[in-house]
Amino acid sequence: MMKRGYAHLIRPALLLACGLLLSNCHKGTHFHVSPAGDDTADGSAAHPFASMERARMAVRTASEKPVTVWLAGGDYHFEDPTKLTAEDSGTAAQPVIYRAEAGNSPRLLGGKKLKASDFRTITDPATLDRLAQPARGKVVSLDLKALGAVHCKSYPDVFTDAGGIVDLFCNGKRMTLSRFPNDGYMTFKSVVHTAGGPQGDWNDTTNVQQITPASTGGIFEFREEFYAKHALWKKQVQRGVWFRGYWRVAWENSAQRVIAIDDSAHTATFAKPIPNGIGNKYNRPKGNGREAYQLINLLEEVDEPGEWCLDFSDGKLYFYPPAPLGQSEIVLVDDEKPIISLDGASHVTLRDLTVEANLGDGIRITGGEGNLVAGCTVRNVNRNGIVFDGGKNHIAQSNNLHHLGAGGIWLGGGDEGARPRVAAGHQAVNNHIHHFGEIEPVYAAGINCGFTGGGAGGHHPAVGMYVAHNVIHDTPHVGVLFGSMDSVFEYNEVFRYCLVSNDMGGFYSYDYKARNFGNITIRHNLVHSSPLGDGIYFDCDHPDMKVIGNIVALGSTGTRGTGYLFKNGSMPKDGSTQPFDCVGNIAIDCKVGYEFVSILPHQGKIENNLAVTCRTPFNWSEVKNGKTISTKDYATGQNKNYQDLPAVKNSTTVDFRVALDSQSLKNLPGIGAIPVDQIGLRTDEYRKALPSAAELGRAGTAGSKSGLGYDILDRK
Repeated sequence: MMKRGYAHLIRPALLLACGLLLSNCHKGTHFHVSPAGDDTADGSAAHPFASMERARMAVRTASEKPVTVWLAGGDYHFEDPTKLTAEDSGTAAQPVIYRAEAGNSPRLLGGKKLKASDFRTITDPATLDRLAQPARGKVVSLDLKALGAVHCKSYPDVFTDAGGIVDLFCNGKRMTLSRFPNDGYMTFKSVVHTAGGPQGDWNDTTNVQQITPASTGGIFEFREEFYAKHALWKKQVQRGVWFRGYWRVAWENSAQRVIAIDDSAHTATFAKPIPNGIGNKYNRPKGNGREAYQLINLLEEVDEPGEWCLDFSDGKLYFYPPAPLGQSEIVLVDDEKPIISLDGASHVTLRDLTVEANLGDGIRITGGEGNLVAGCTVRNVNRNGIVFDGGKNHIAQSNNLHHLGAGGIWLGGGDEGARPRVAAGHQAVNNHIHHFGEIEPVYAAGINCGFTGGGAGGHHPAVGMYVAHNVIHDTPHVGVLFGSMDSVFEYNEVFRYCLVSNDMGGFYSYDYKARNFGNITIRHNLVHSSPLGDGIYFDCDHPDMKVIGNIVALGSTGTRGTGYLFKNGSMPKDGSTQPFDCVGNIAIDCKVGYEFVSILPHQGKIENNLAVTCRTPFNWSEVKNGKTISTKDYATGQNKNYQDLPAVKNSTTVDFRVALDSQSLKNLPGIGAIPVDQIGLRTDEYRKALPSAAELGRAGTAGSKSGLGYDILDRK
């Protein structure tokens, strides 16, 4: 059962779902499925079906409700992923349930298992000559054409995702697409031709390099220490050479095809332009020499165990196995459809299932009402773990989502334009989401609730969502993205984000008032251990936000690091006041504790906030006559700053309960009300035990040697 202090935080719909599952567990019709079953059987425990598709057909004709489909342990691989529609629905009182048998771990596998005999030893002299000497005799080949693989055509000239090709997993781990360098990045020496965008000041529209759709892309000069590598890669330009990098800013990442490498000039030329051209946007036209890039997917760089590449010319995949093939599970992924999708289905429960290995989303629910995904594991998919796109009152509870190509949970739905607004009412509660953004390293969030787009901001409707008790960690960029209206984020823990690139928060929004954005509550969250990141970050507008009783402890070491950041947004343009509340929060070990921008007089509450060991505790600005200027503070109550608070400063366990009991904090009314013991994961019907300290790794490395470490202007 739920621990005391947790149940009252869960919305009534969630409690109803739990109660219905318990009461219906042994009633109605029961079907059984097993990898050792037979689809001509009757689906009983003694004679189970072999596939979920056969079980789905049986559910449709079952006369007694509710219906539960029990899956035995083992691997399920289907030629077509499981898709449920409106005909497969249950009711609020009698849901259709697909769940694991007690003590079993059914795995719904979107990829194809390969045999050791599918791989071939490389004997062709020309191919062997391309391999690094230490890798010869160790790299094997796989004929994708003979396997009938679909996703093996050439990359596009420019792409931001995986480029539409197959993926490879070995013993449950995503294998590494070949790259150089194996760790970190190369950097430009200088930009020769930006191929678009401003040529001087970044916002100067009078000096913009114009390009045509037929133009080639940018040209840059590479550094002398990488001359030999570029000369090697030049030999394969006709086969296809791609560089992937942060060409302009730390929050944009894409791959580009190279059409020419000039040995004498030490330059590389791209096939097509990218928006706003290459080169640091604040140091045009030459760039700043810190533009970071890698070579990807070339046989010459398959030089470490676990690396692979796809050669588009010969249709072969080359692989350096990290373990003997005959003793390994090798899975090739060649399907981009969700492994499980619900399209218009309602009142369906997916429980205790493992969903793994595909090129798209793990579980996608579109439309419908009252579906529940609980206690499931989604891993090793190339897009998002769980998607709720439209519909209403869907719940993702107590799932484990990790090693994802993009994000964890994506929430969308509701009607922003209706008056009153119509909430979708989706919930993401008690999920453990970690190690994501492995393929799309920017703007892939642990939870996305209303943000669509990239560095220019974006928006999708996500009205009335509830996001609570999730633990989110270990990602190259963002923890939680949010936008839209009327959502609540509380009791979440977010840490070790911005491991590579920054100008990003544990909680981050970038949206404009005209896009329907506001009335969002961010309450009692813990954000920590991310020295390159910011905490709770409103990058543009912030109307009617309520930021209450949060703790941000970044451990800032670089030029970034603001605990609570309220930017000016469109206020200088339209002169409209954007009231917000910032009450009872704590900022610890941040470069800047709080940065406020407002139009005076501020129409909200700023009080009872605490800054501890922050280089700049509070920063106050006012928007006046279309400009942002520094001003005296406009707090509505008291706020305090401590440069030495040992109970907080010396905390190494990321357990702030001791600090909250300190006499210094008791002197500040409202601070002591933060219920730290309720933040993060809880045990419940679907999560019987909490992750171990080792699994959470709170004491692990908070930064990354490969972190770009830029400041807001990408300057040293």
